[in-house]
Amino acid sequence: MKYRQPLALVTIALILGIGMAFTRPSQQPQPAHPQNLKVLPKDIDHASLIKIMHDFSDALGFRCSNCHVARANGDMDFASDAKPEKREAREMMRMMKKINRKYFGVKGNFVDVYMNARITCYTCHHGEAHPAVAAGHPEKQGPMVPPPPPGAHP
Repeated sequence: MKYRQPLALVTIALILGIGMAFTRPSQQPQPAHPQNLKVLPKDIDHASLIKIMHDFSDALGFRCSNCHVARANGDMDFASDAKPEKREAREMMRMMKKINRKYFGVKGNFVDVYMNARITCYTCHHGEAHPAVAAGHPEKQGPMVPPPPPGAHP
């Protein structure tokens, strides 16, 4: 008889524990808020940030480690400015935003401009680290040949 009360408490605790084990938390844990944003808006939502970063990766043929520093444990230090490629990427983002505003009237913060952009990283890079060049430099090609006179057939 003296063991009924502790046994009841243990039984209730087990039932509650098992019940909690099979329930999901009501909210997914939110990813850490991004740090050291200089071109992207500081209040950017996680989904937009990931979409833009994946677009950059596809447009340049890059991986995250091309611009971001890896810590000793393998995690990425996204806030670090240690790599010059990250600073260059920011300059390219500013250039893209300026071109879209000036020539195509796309307004807003970087995310707004990017989501409505006419000119993106892919416009010039086409999946390559360096932009495609339409023609080589004249000094590397030798003398330039003048175009034929109007109306002349080659």
